[in-house]
Amino acid sequence: MKKVLATVAALAFTFTFAQDFIMGINFDAGGKFDKSFNEGTFNGFDRAIQAQIADGVDIEQVEFEGTPETFGQGLRQMAENGAELIVAPGFAQTDAIASISTEFPDTNFVLIDSVVENPNVRSVVFKEHEGSYLVGFIAGSLSQTGVVGFVGGMDIPLIRKFDLGYQEGVKAACADCTIISNYVGTTPAAWNDPTKARELAGAQQAQGADIIYAAAGASGNGVIDFVNQTMCYTSDSIKETPLATTLAVLEKSAAYTENCGEGSQPLFFIGVDSNQNYLGDTDGNPDTLNHGLTSMLKRVDVAAENAVNDVIAGTFEGGILSLGLAEDGVGYALDDYNNVLIPQEVLDAVETVKASIIAGETVVTDFTAQ
Repeated sequence: MKKVLATVAALAFTFTFAQDFIMGINFDAGGKFDKSFNEGTFNGFDRAIQAQIADGVDIEQVEFEGTPETFGQGLRQMAENGAELIVAPGFAQTDAIASISTEFPDTNFVLIDSVVENPNVRSVVFKEHEGSYLVGFIAGSLSQTGVVGFVGGMDIPLIRKFDLGYQEGVKAACADCTIISNYVGTTPAAWNDPTKARELAGAQQAQGADIIYAAAGASGNGVIDFVNQTMCYTSDSIKETPLATTLAVLEKSAAYTENCGEGSQPLFFIGVDSNQNYLGDTDGNPDTLNHGLTSMLKRVDVAAENAVNDVIAGTFEGGILSLGLAEDGVGYALDDYNNVLIPQEVLDAVETVKASIIAGETVVTDFTAQ
């Protein structure tokens, strides 16, 4: 085995021979710190590596942040210099992985959100529509205006998959609810345009949306910022939902009390991929009102973590992994930041729906399979 240490700055790599393993991650558009898809993948990748290092395995990490035009350069440089594993989150890396994995059969690749059928490629895809159905069911159960929003990043079938699953979940809980769906754009720049996403969230709120689900990569931070800074709305038509009882007694932050008058109601966002609930904590106190209602979990972290461990154990295998509710590959987040926002009766109903989907009794439409 070739033992390599590598560090990356833009496209400049420096190598010295020392380590047992080198493992790389080639980030998708939106960058490492998108608080969502890329960052979630990195967290699992890094968690596994740090645990292995603690057990005495000598590993160096390589990171590359590029664009769709430069993804191939990052992948190739890592492979040429002996990486045993390269994790590539994002469908935009499909063509580059297909080519480079063929050239470097001794390097193991993990491609997230697309499929390349080479023996050294593990393609991990998710049933995002199933997880989105659950958070949609929560939104439909709790919306007080009967209007909810969806902000997608790049308008592609994958994000339409989130959108349609969300819509079906909302309608299952609230047949007369309205869903407003908008997309940031049609190019990869749509993953990193929080200003546009914020504008879309504002327009949706102006049309009555009180809960907005963002599946937009780093652009989703614009939705979160809008909700956290706007905090509330007023409406002459408020539905009586299980959320009303909670909000009547839940302590509000000082900023909320100052900014939102009597009779106002709070805005909420739904996060995506990683658990983003904590981002709705505007005063550093989880016990007061938080604006993160829940998050649709897509366990990209586990996909990356398992790959690291499998390579080190010598058990890595290529192939296609399709992960949904049954495989615990998607789900919804419940923690100290939102557990008081979702009443037990709603949680019980969500778990019943989840079991029904796993059993095949409730079928959620997969937009990409239509």
